[in-house]
Amino acid sequence: MKKNAIALIVLLGVTLSILFLVFGKVIIHPNQFVFSSSGDAIKSYYNFCYYLKYDSGIGHDGINYPYGDHLQYINSHPLYLQIIKFIDRFIYPVSDYGVGILNLTMIFSLLVAIPFIYLILRKFSLPPWYSAVITLIILFLSPQLDRLGGHFEMVYAFFIPLYWYLLIRWNEGKNRLLWTILLLLTALVGGFTSAYYVAFLAIFPMAILLVELWNRRKNLSGYMKEGLLLLVIAILPLIIVKGLVTVTDWVDDRPDNPWGFFIFHSNIFSIFLPPRSILKELTSGLINMNFRWEGRAYVGFPATLLALAFAYTMIHQLVTRKKPGLKFFFPNRKLNTYLSASVIILIFAMCIPFNWGMEFLLKLLPPLKQFRCLGRFSWIFYYVFTVYTATFFYTFFRRARKKGFRITSLVFLIFMLSYWSLEAASNLRKSTRRIFNQNEILANSGEETLAIFEEAGVDPDDFQGIFFLPFANTCGDKLLFDRGMEAFSEAMRCSHHTGIPIIESFSPRISFSQGISSIQLLADSAIYKQRVDDMTQEPVLLVVTHEKLTKQESALLGRAQLLWTGDKVSFASLPVKAFNAGHASWSSLAGNISDSLACEGPLCSDAPLEKVFYEGFNSYSSDQVFTGSGARYKKKGKIELINEVLYQKYSEERVEISFWLFVDTRIDNMPTAEIWRWDENNTLIDKEKLNTRAEHNVDSMWVRVDKTFKPEPGVRYQLTLRGKYITVDDLLLKPEGARVMVSQEEGPGLFDNFKVPVAPEE
Repeated sequence: MKKNAIALIVLLGVTLSILFLVFGKVIIHPNQFVFSSSGDAIKSYYNFCYYLKYDSGIGHDGINYPYGDHLQYINSHPLYLQIIKFIDRFIYPVSDYGVGILNLTMIFSLLVAIPFIYLILRKFSLPPWYSAVITLIILFLSPQLDRLGGHFEMVYAFFIPLYWYLLIRWNEGKNRLLWTILLLLTALVGGFTSAYYVAFLAIFPMAILLVELWNRRKNLSGYMKEGLLLLVIAILPLIIVKGLVTVTDWVDDRPDNPWGFFIFHSNIFSIFLPPRSILKELTSGLINMNFRWEGRAYVGFPATLLALAFAYTMIHQLVTRKKPGLKFFFPNRKLNTYLSASVIILIFAMCIPFNWGMEFLLKLLPPLKQFRCLGRFSWIFYYVFTVYTATFFYTFFRRARKKGFRITSLVFLIFMLSYWSLEAASNLRKSTRRIFNQNEILANSGEETLAIFEEAGVDPDDFQGIFFLPFANTCGDKLLFDRGMEAFSEAMRCSHHTGIPIIESFSPRISFSQGISSIQLLADSAIYKQRVDDMTQEPVLLVVTHEKLTKQESALLGRAQLLWTGDKVSFASLPVKAFNAGHASWSSLAGNISDSLACEGPLCSDAPLEKVFYEGFNSYSSDQVFTGSGARYKKKGKIELINEVLYQKYSEERVEISFWLFVDTRIDNMPTAEIWRWDENNTLIDKEKLNTRAEHNVDSMWVRVDKTFKPEPGVRYQLTLRGKYITVDDLLLKPEGARVMVSQEEGPGLFDNFKVPVAPEE
């Protein structure tokens, strides 16, 4: 115990010195720097700082105005925020220093990981001096250091070692009630920091349980009580976190299938190769060794050598048909269960077997898809495998020394530790080389921003919300607008200093209906902007950067009163009614124009009817319908909507094609819409992908896709949809500028392929 205490004190002192050496400027002036100026990082800072200054409770009102969002879904350290908020209200005012608090928390959280990593190493009989060196290597080689550039809640490298240490103590069988309580409490702390941490503690004991069930398969009854308790430790925190969040959440349509589950996973190369290596360069034309950043958990060159030696030995024994003699690779039996469990978790982090055509397994456990970055689960393998590697090489060193290879074994150990240490130092340098960015967006002094309002002669309190242009938003990864991230940063600057909430949100977990209503604010005048009904009559502050705006964005800006223009950004006042400007006129036109159109059945137009094609798909059965009684649906595959030569019908006219796609929440992304052009010999000329994601014309859960072009003689045009869960309705072809009215037997009709509002009954 005394040796451990002395070693830990020295180790903590060394770590603290390294932290001051690397982060010194930030530690001295924590509020002057942001670790990244990217949109994701600034968003994390802003969410933390805005709540600290203006909010309370479980809601964050700074984004997604007028609805706000739940703290748990916006990466804002919900539990920690409550502690800081308590300090600010009752002990000492700190609300102006959110950036500095977050910076210092991330830095010194690394120090918290030290004792748990060290004590784990000591539990596997490694000497204090060696454990101290390996602790530093494991900490500073950790893939979690990369999160300093964004995803700040994932920087906390102490959670996984803490969980593992508590599981080791629990497994020893002494004071099991104490360790059970500590595991449950720390899991809840982790769960209310990020859902990934409670998932880490869930998957680790469950993987251990699977290993133990196999090891004790001949006497399962004797393990039943212990196994059930381990299962409770794994599942109970998940139930509590999910249950509390669900009970306190005020929306019920958050995305269940976020994008990334089949993308952001690990592979062999992301674990055993550094991000950049000569091997990858040499084999780039032969083997695809690329991997996603989210899947990276590089264990270091010594660990890679050990894995290769183990793999070679196994293959050699299989080829030569020798009996397995792999005991040499497992010098510490107490570590084997955790090592086996970590391999199971690594397989999961590689998205196996889900990406092997077994996606149907997700239906058995739907919550799994909530974790869009499976690669993060490989961090558990990282910590276990590096400890295993350290244990193996120290045992190898001792055995070699006993056999008389004292100098050789010592040189080998020094070389191994030195190289591993250099890799850790390199990882620390790469992870921190771009963190010293001046805090210009969220500085504690807002004098410059407030001076703009004074110069413009307006009061920030006069505005109900901020709407920034170019527009940026996301809706469950189905619809995505990412042009306006710079404008988003400027909006966060203004909001932070004034308290005016932001209307848009860039959270993939935001309510579908609320995300769509935000996107809809820039829709055609034919679509009524539902969000306005939940807003007050106060004006909206437009924050506009000097980037190229779309037609819709320029039109909205044209309805606003310019207040101030600077080098990078302009402010304007927009009446809230401007969002629906023109809708009443459009509705009136739609209600009165039918008498002036030529009609044939339900179809009316001011263009020759032979040049108008409409398909309402009413003969098809579908659970979702835009108008009429049917829509075309396909679970998986391709739908062909058009396949014909259009020039003969339209000659020199331009043609507009439009249709409505359903936003199906059962899968991320949207179906792919393409126009293929074929020549007279059926040879493909080219194909064009249509916009199905960055589209403002949304009505309920439907997106209007359109394309205008001039048909060419002899060219056959084929319009196709590909993907999963495709539902399409109301396909319309017409000459550009032509007016087309479609009446339906039931429900609203269509005017120029927009839904006509149903007049209220008198």
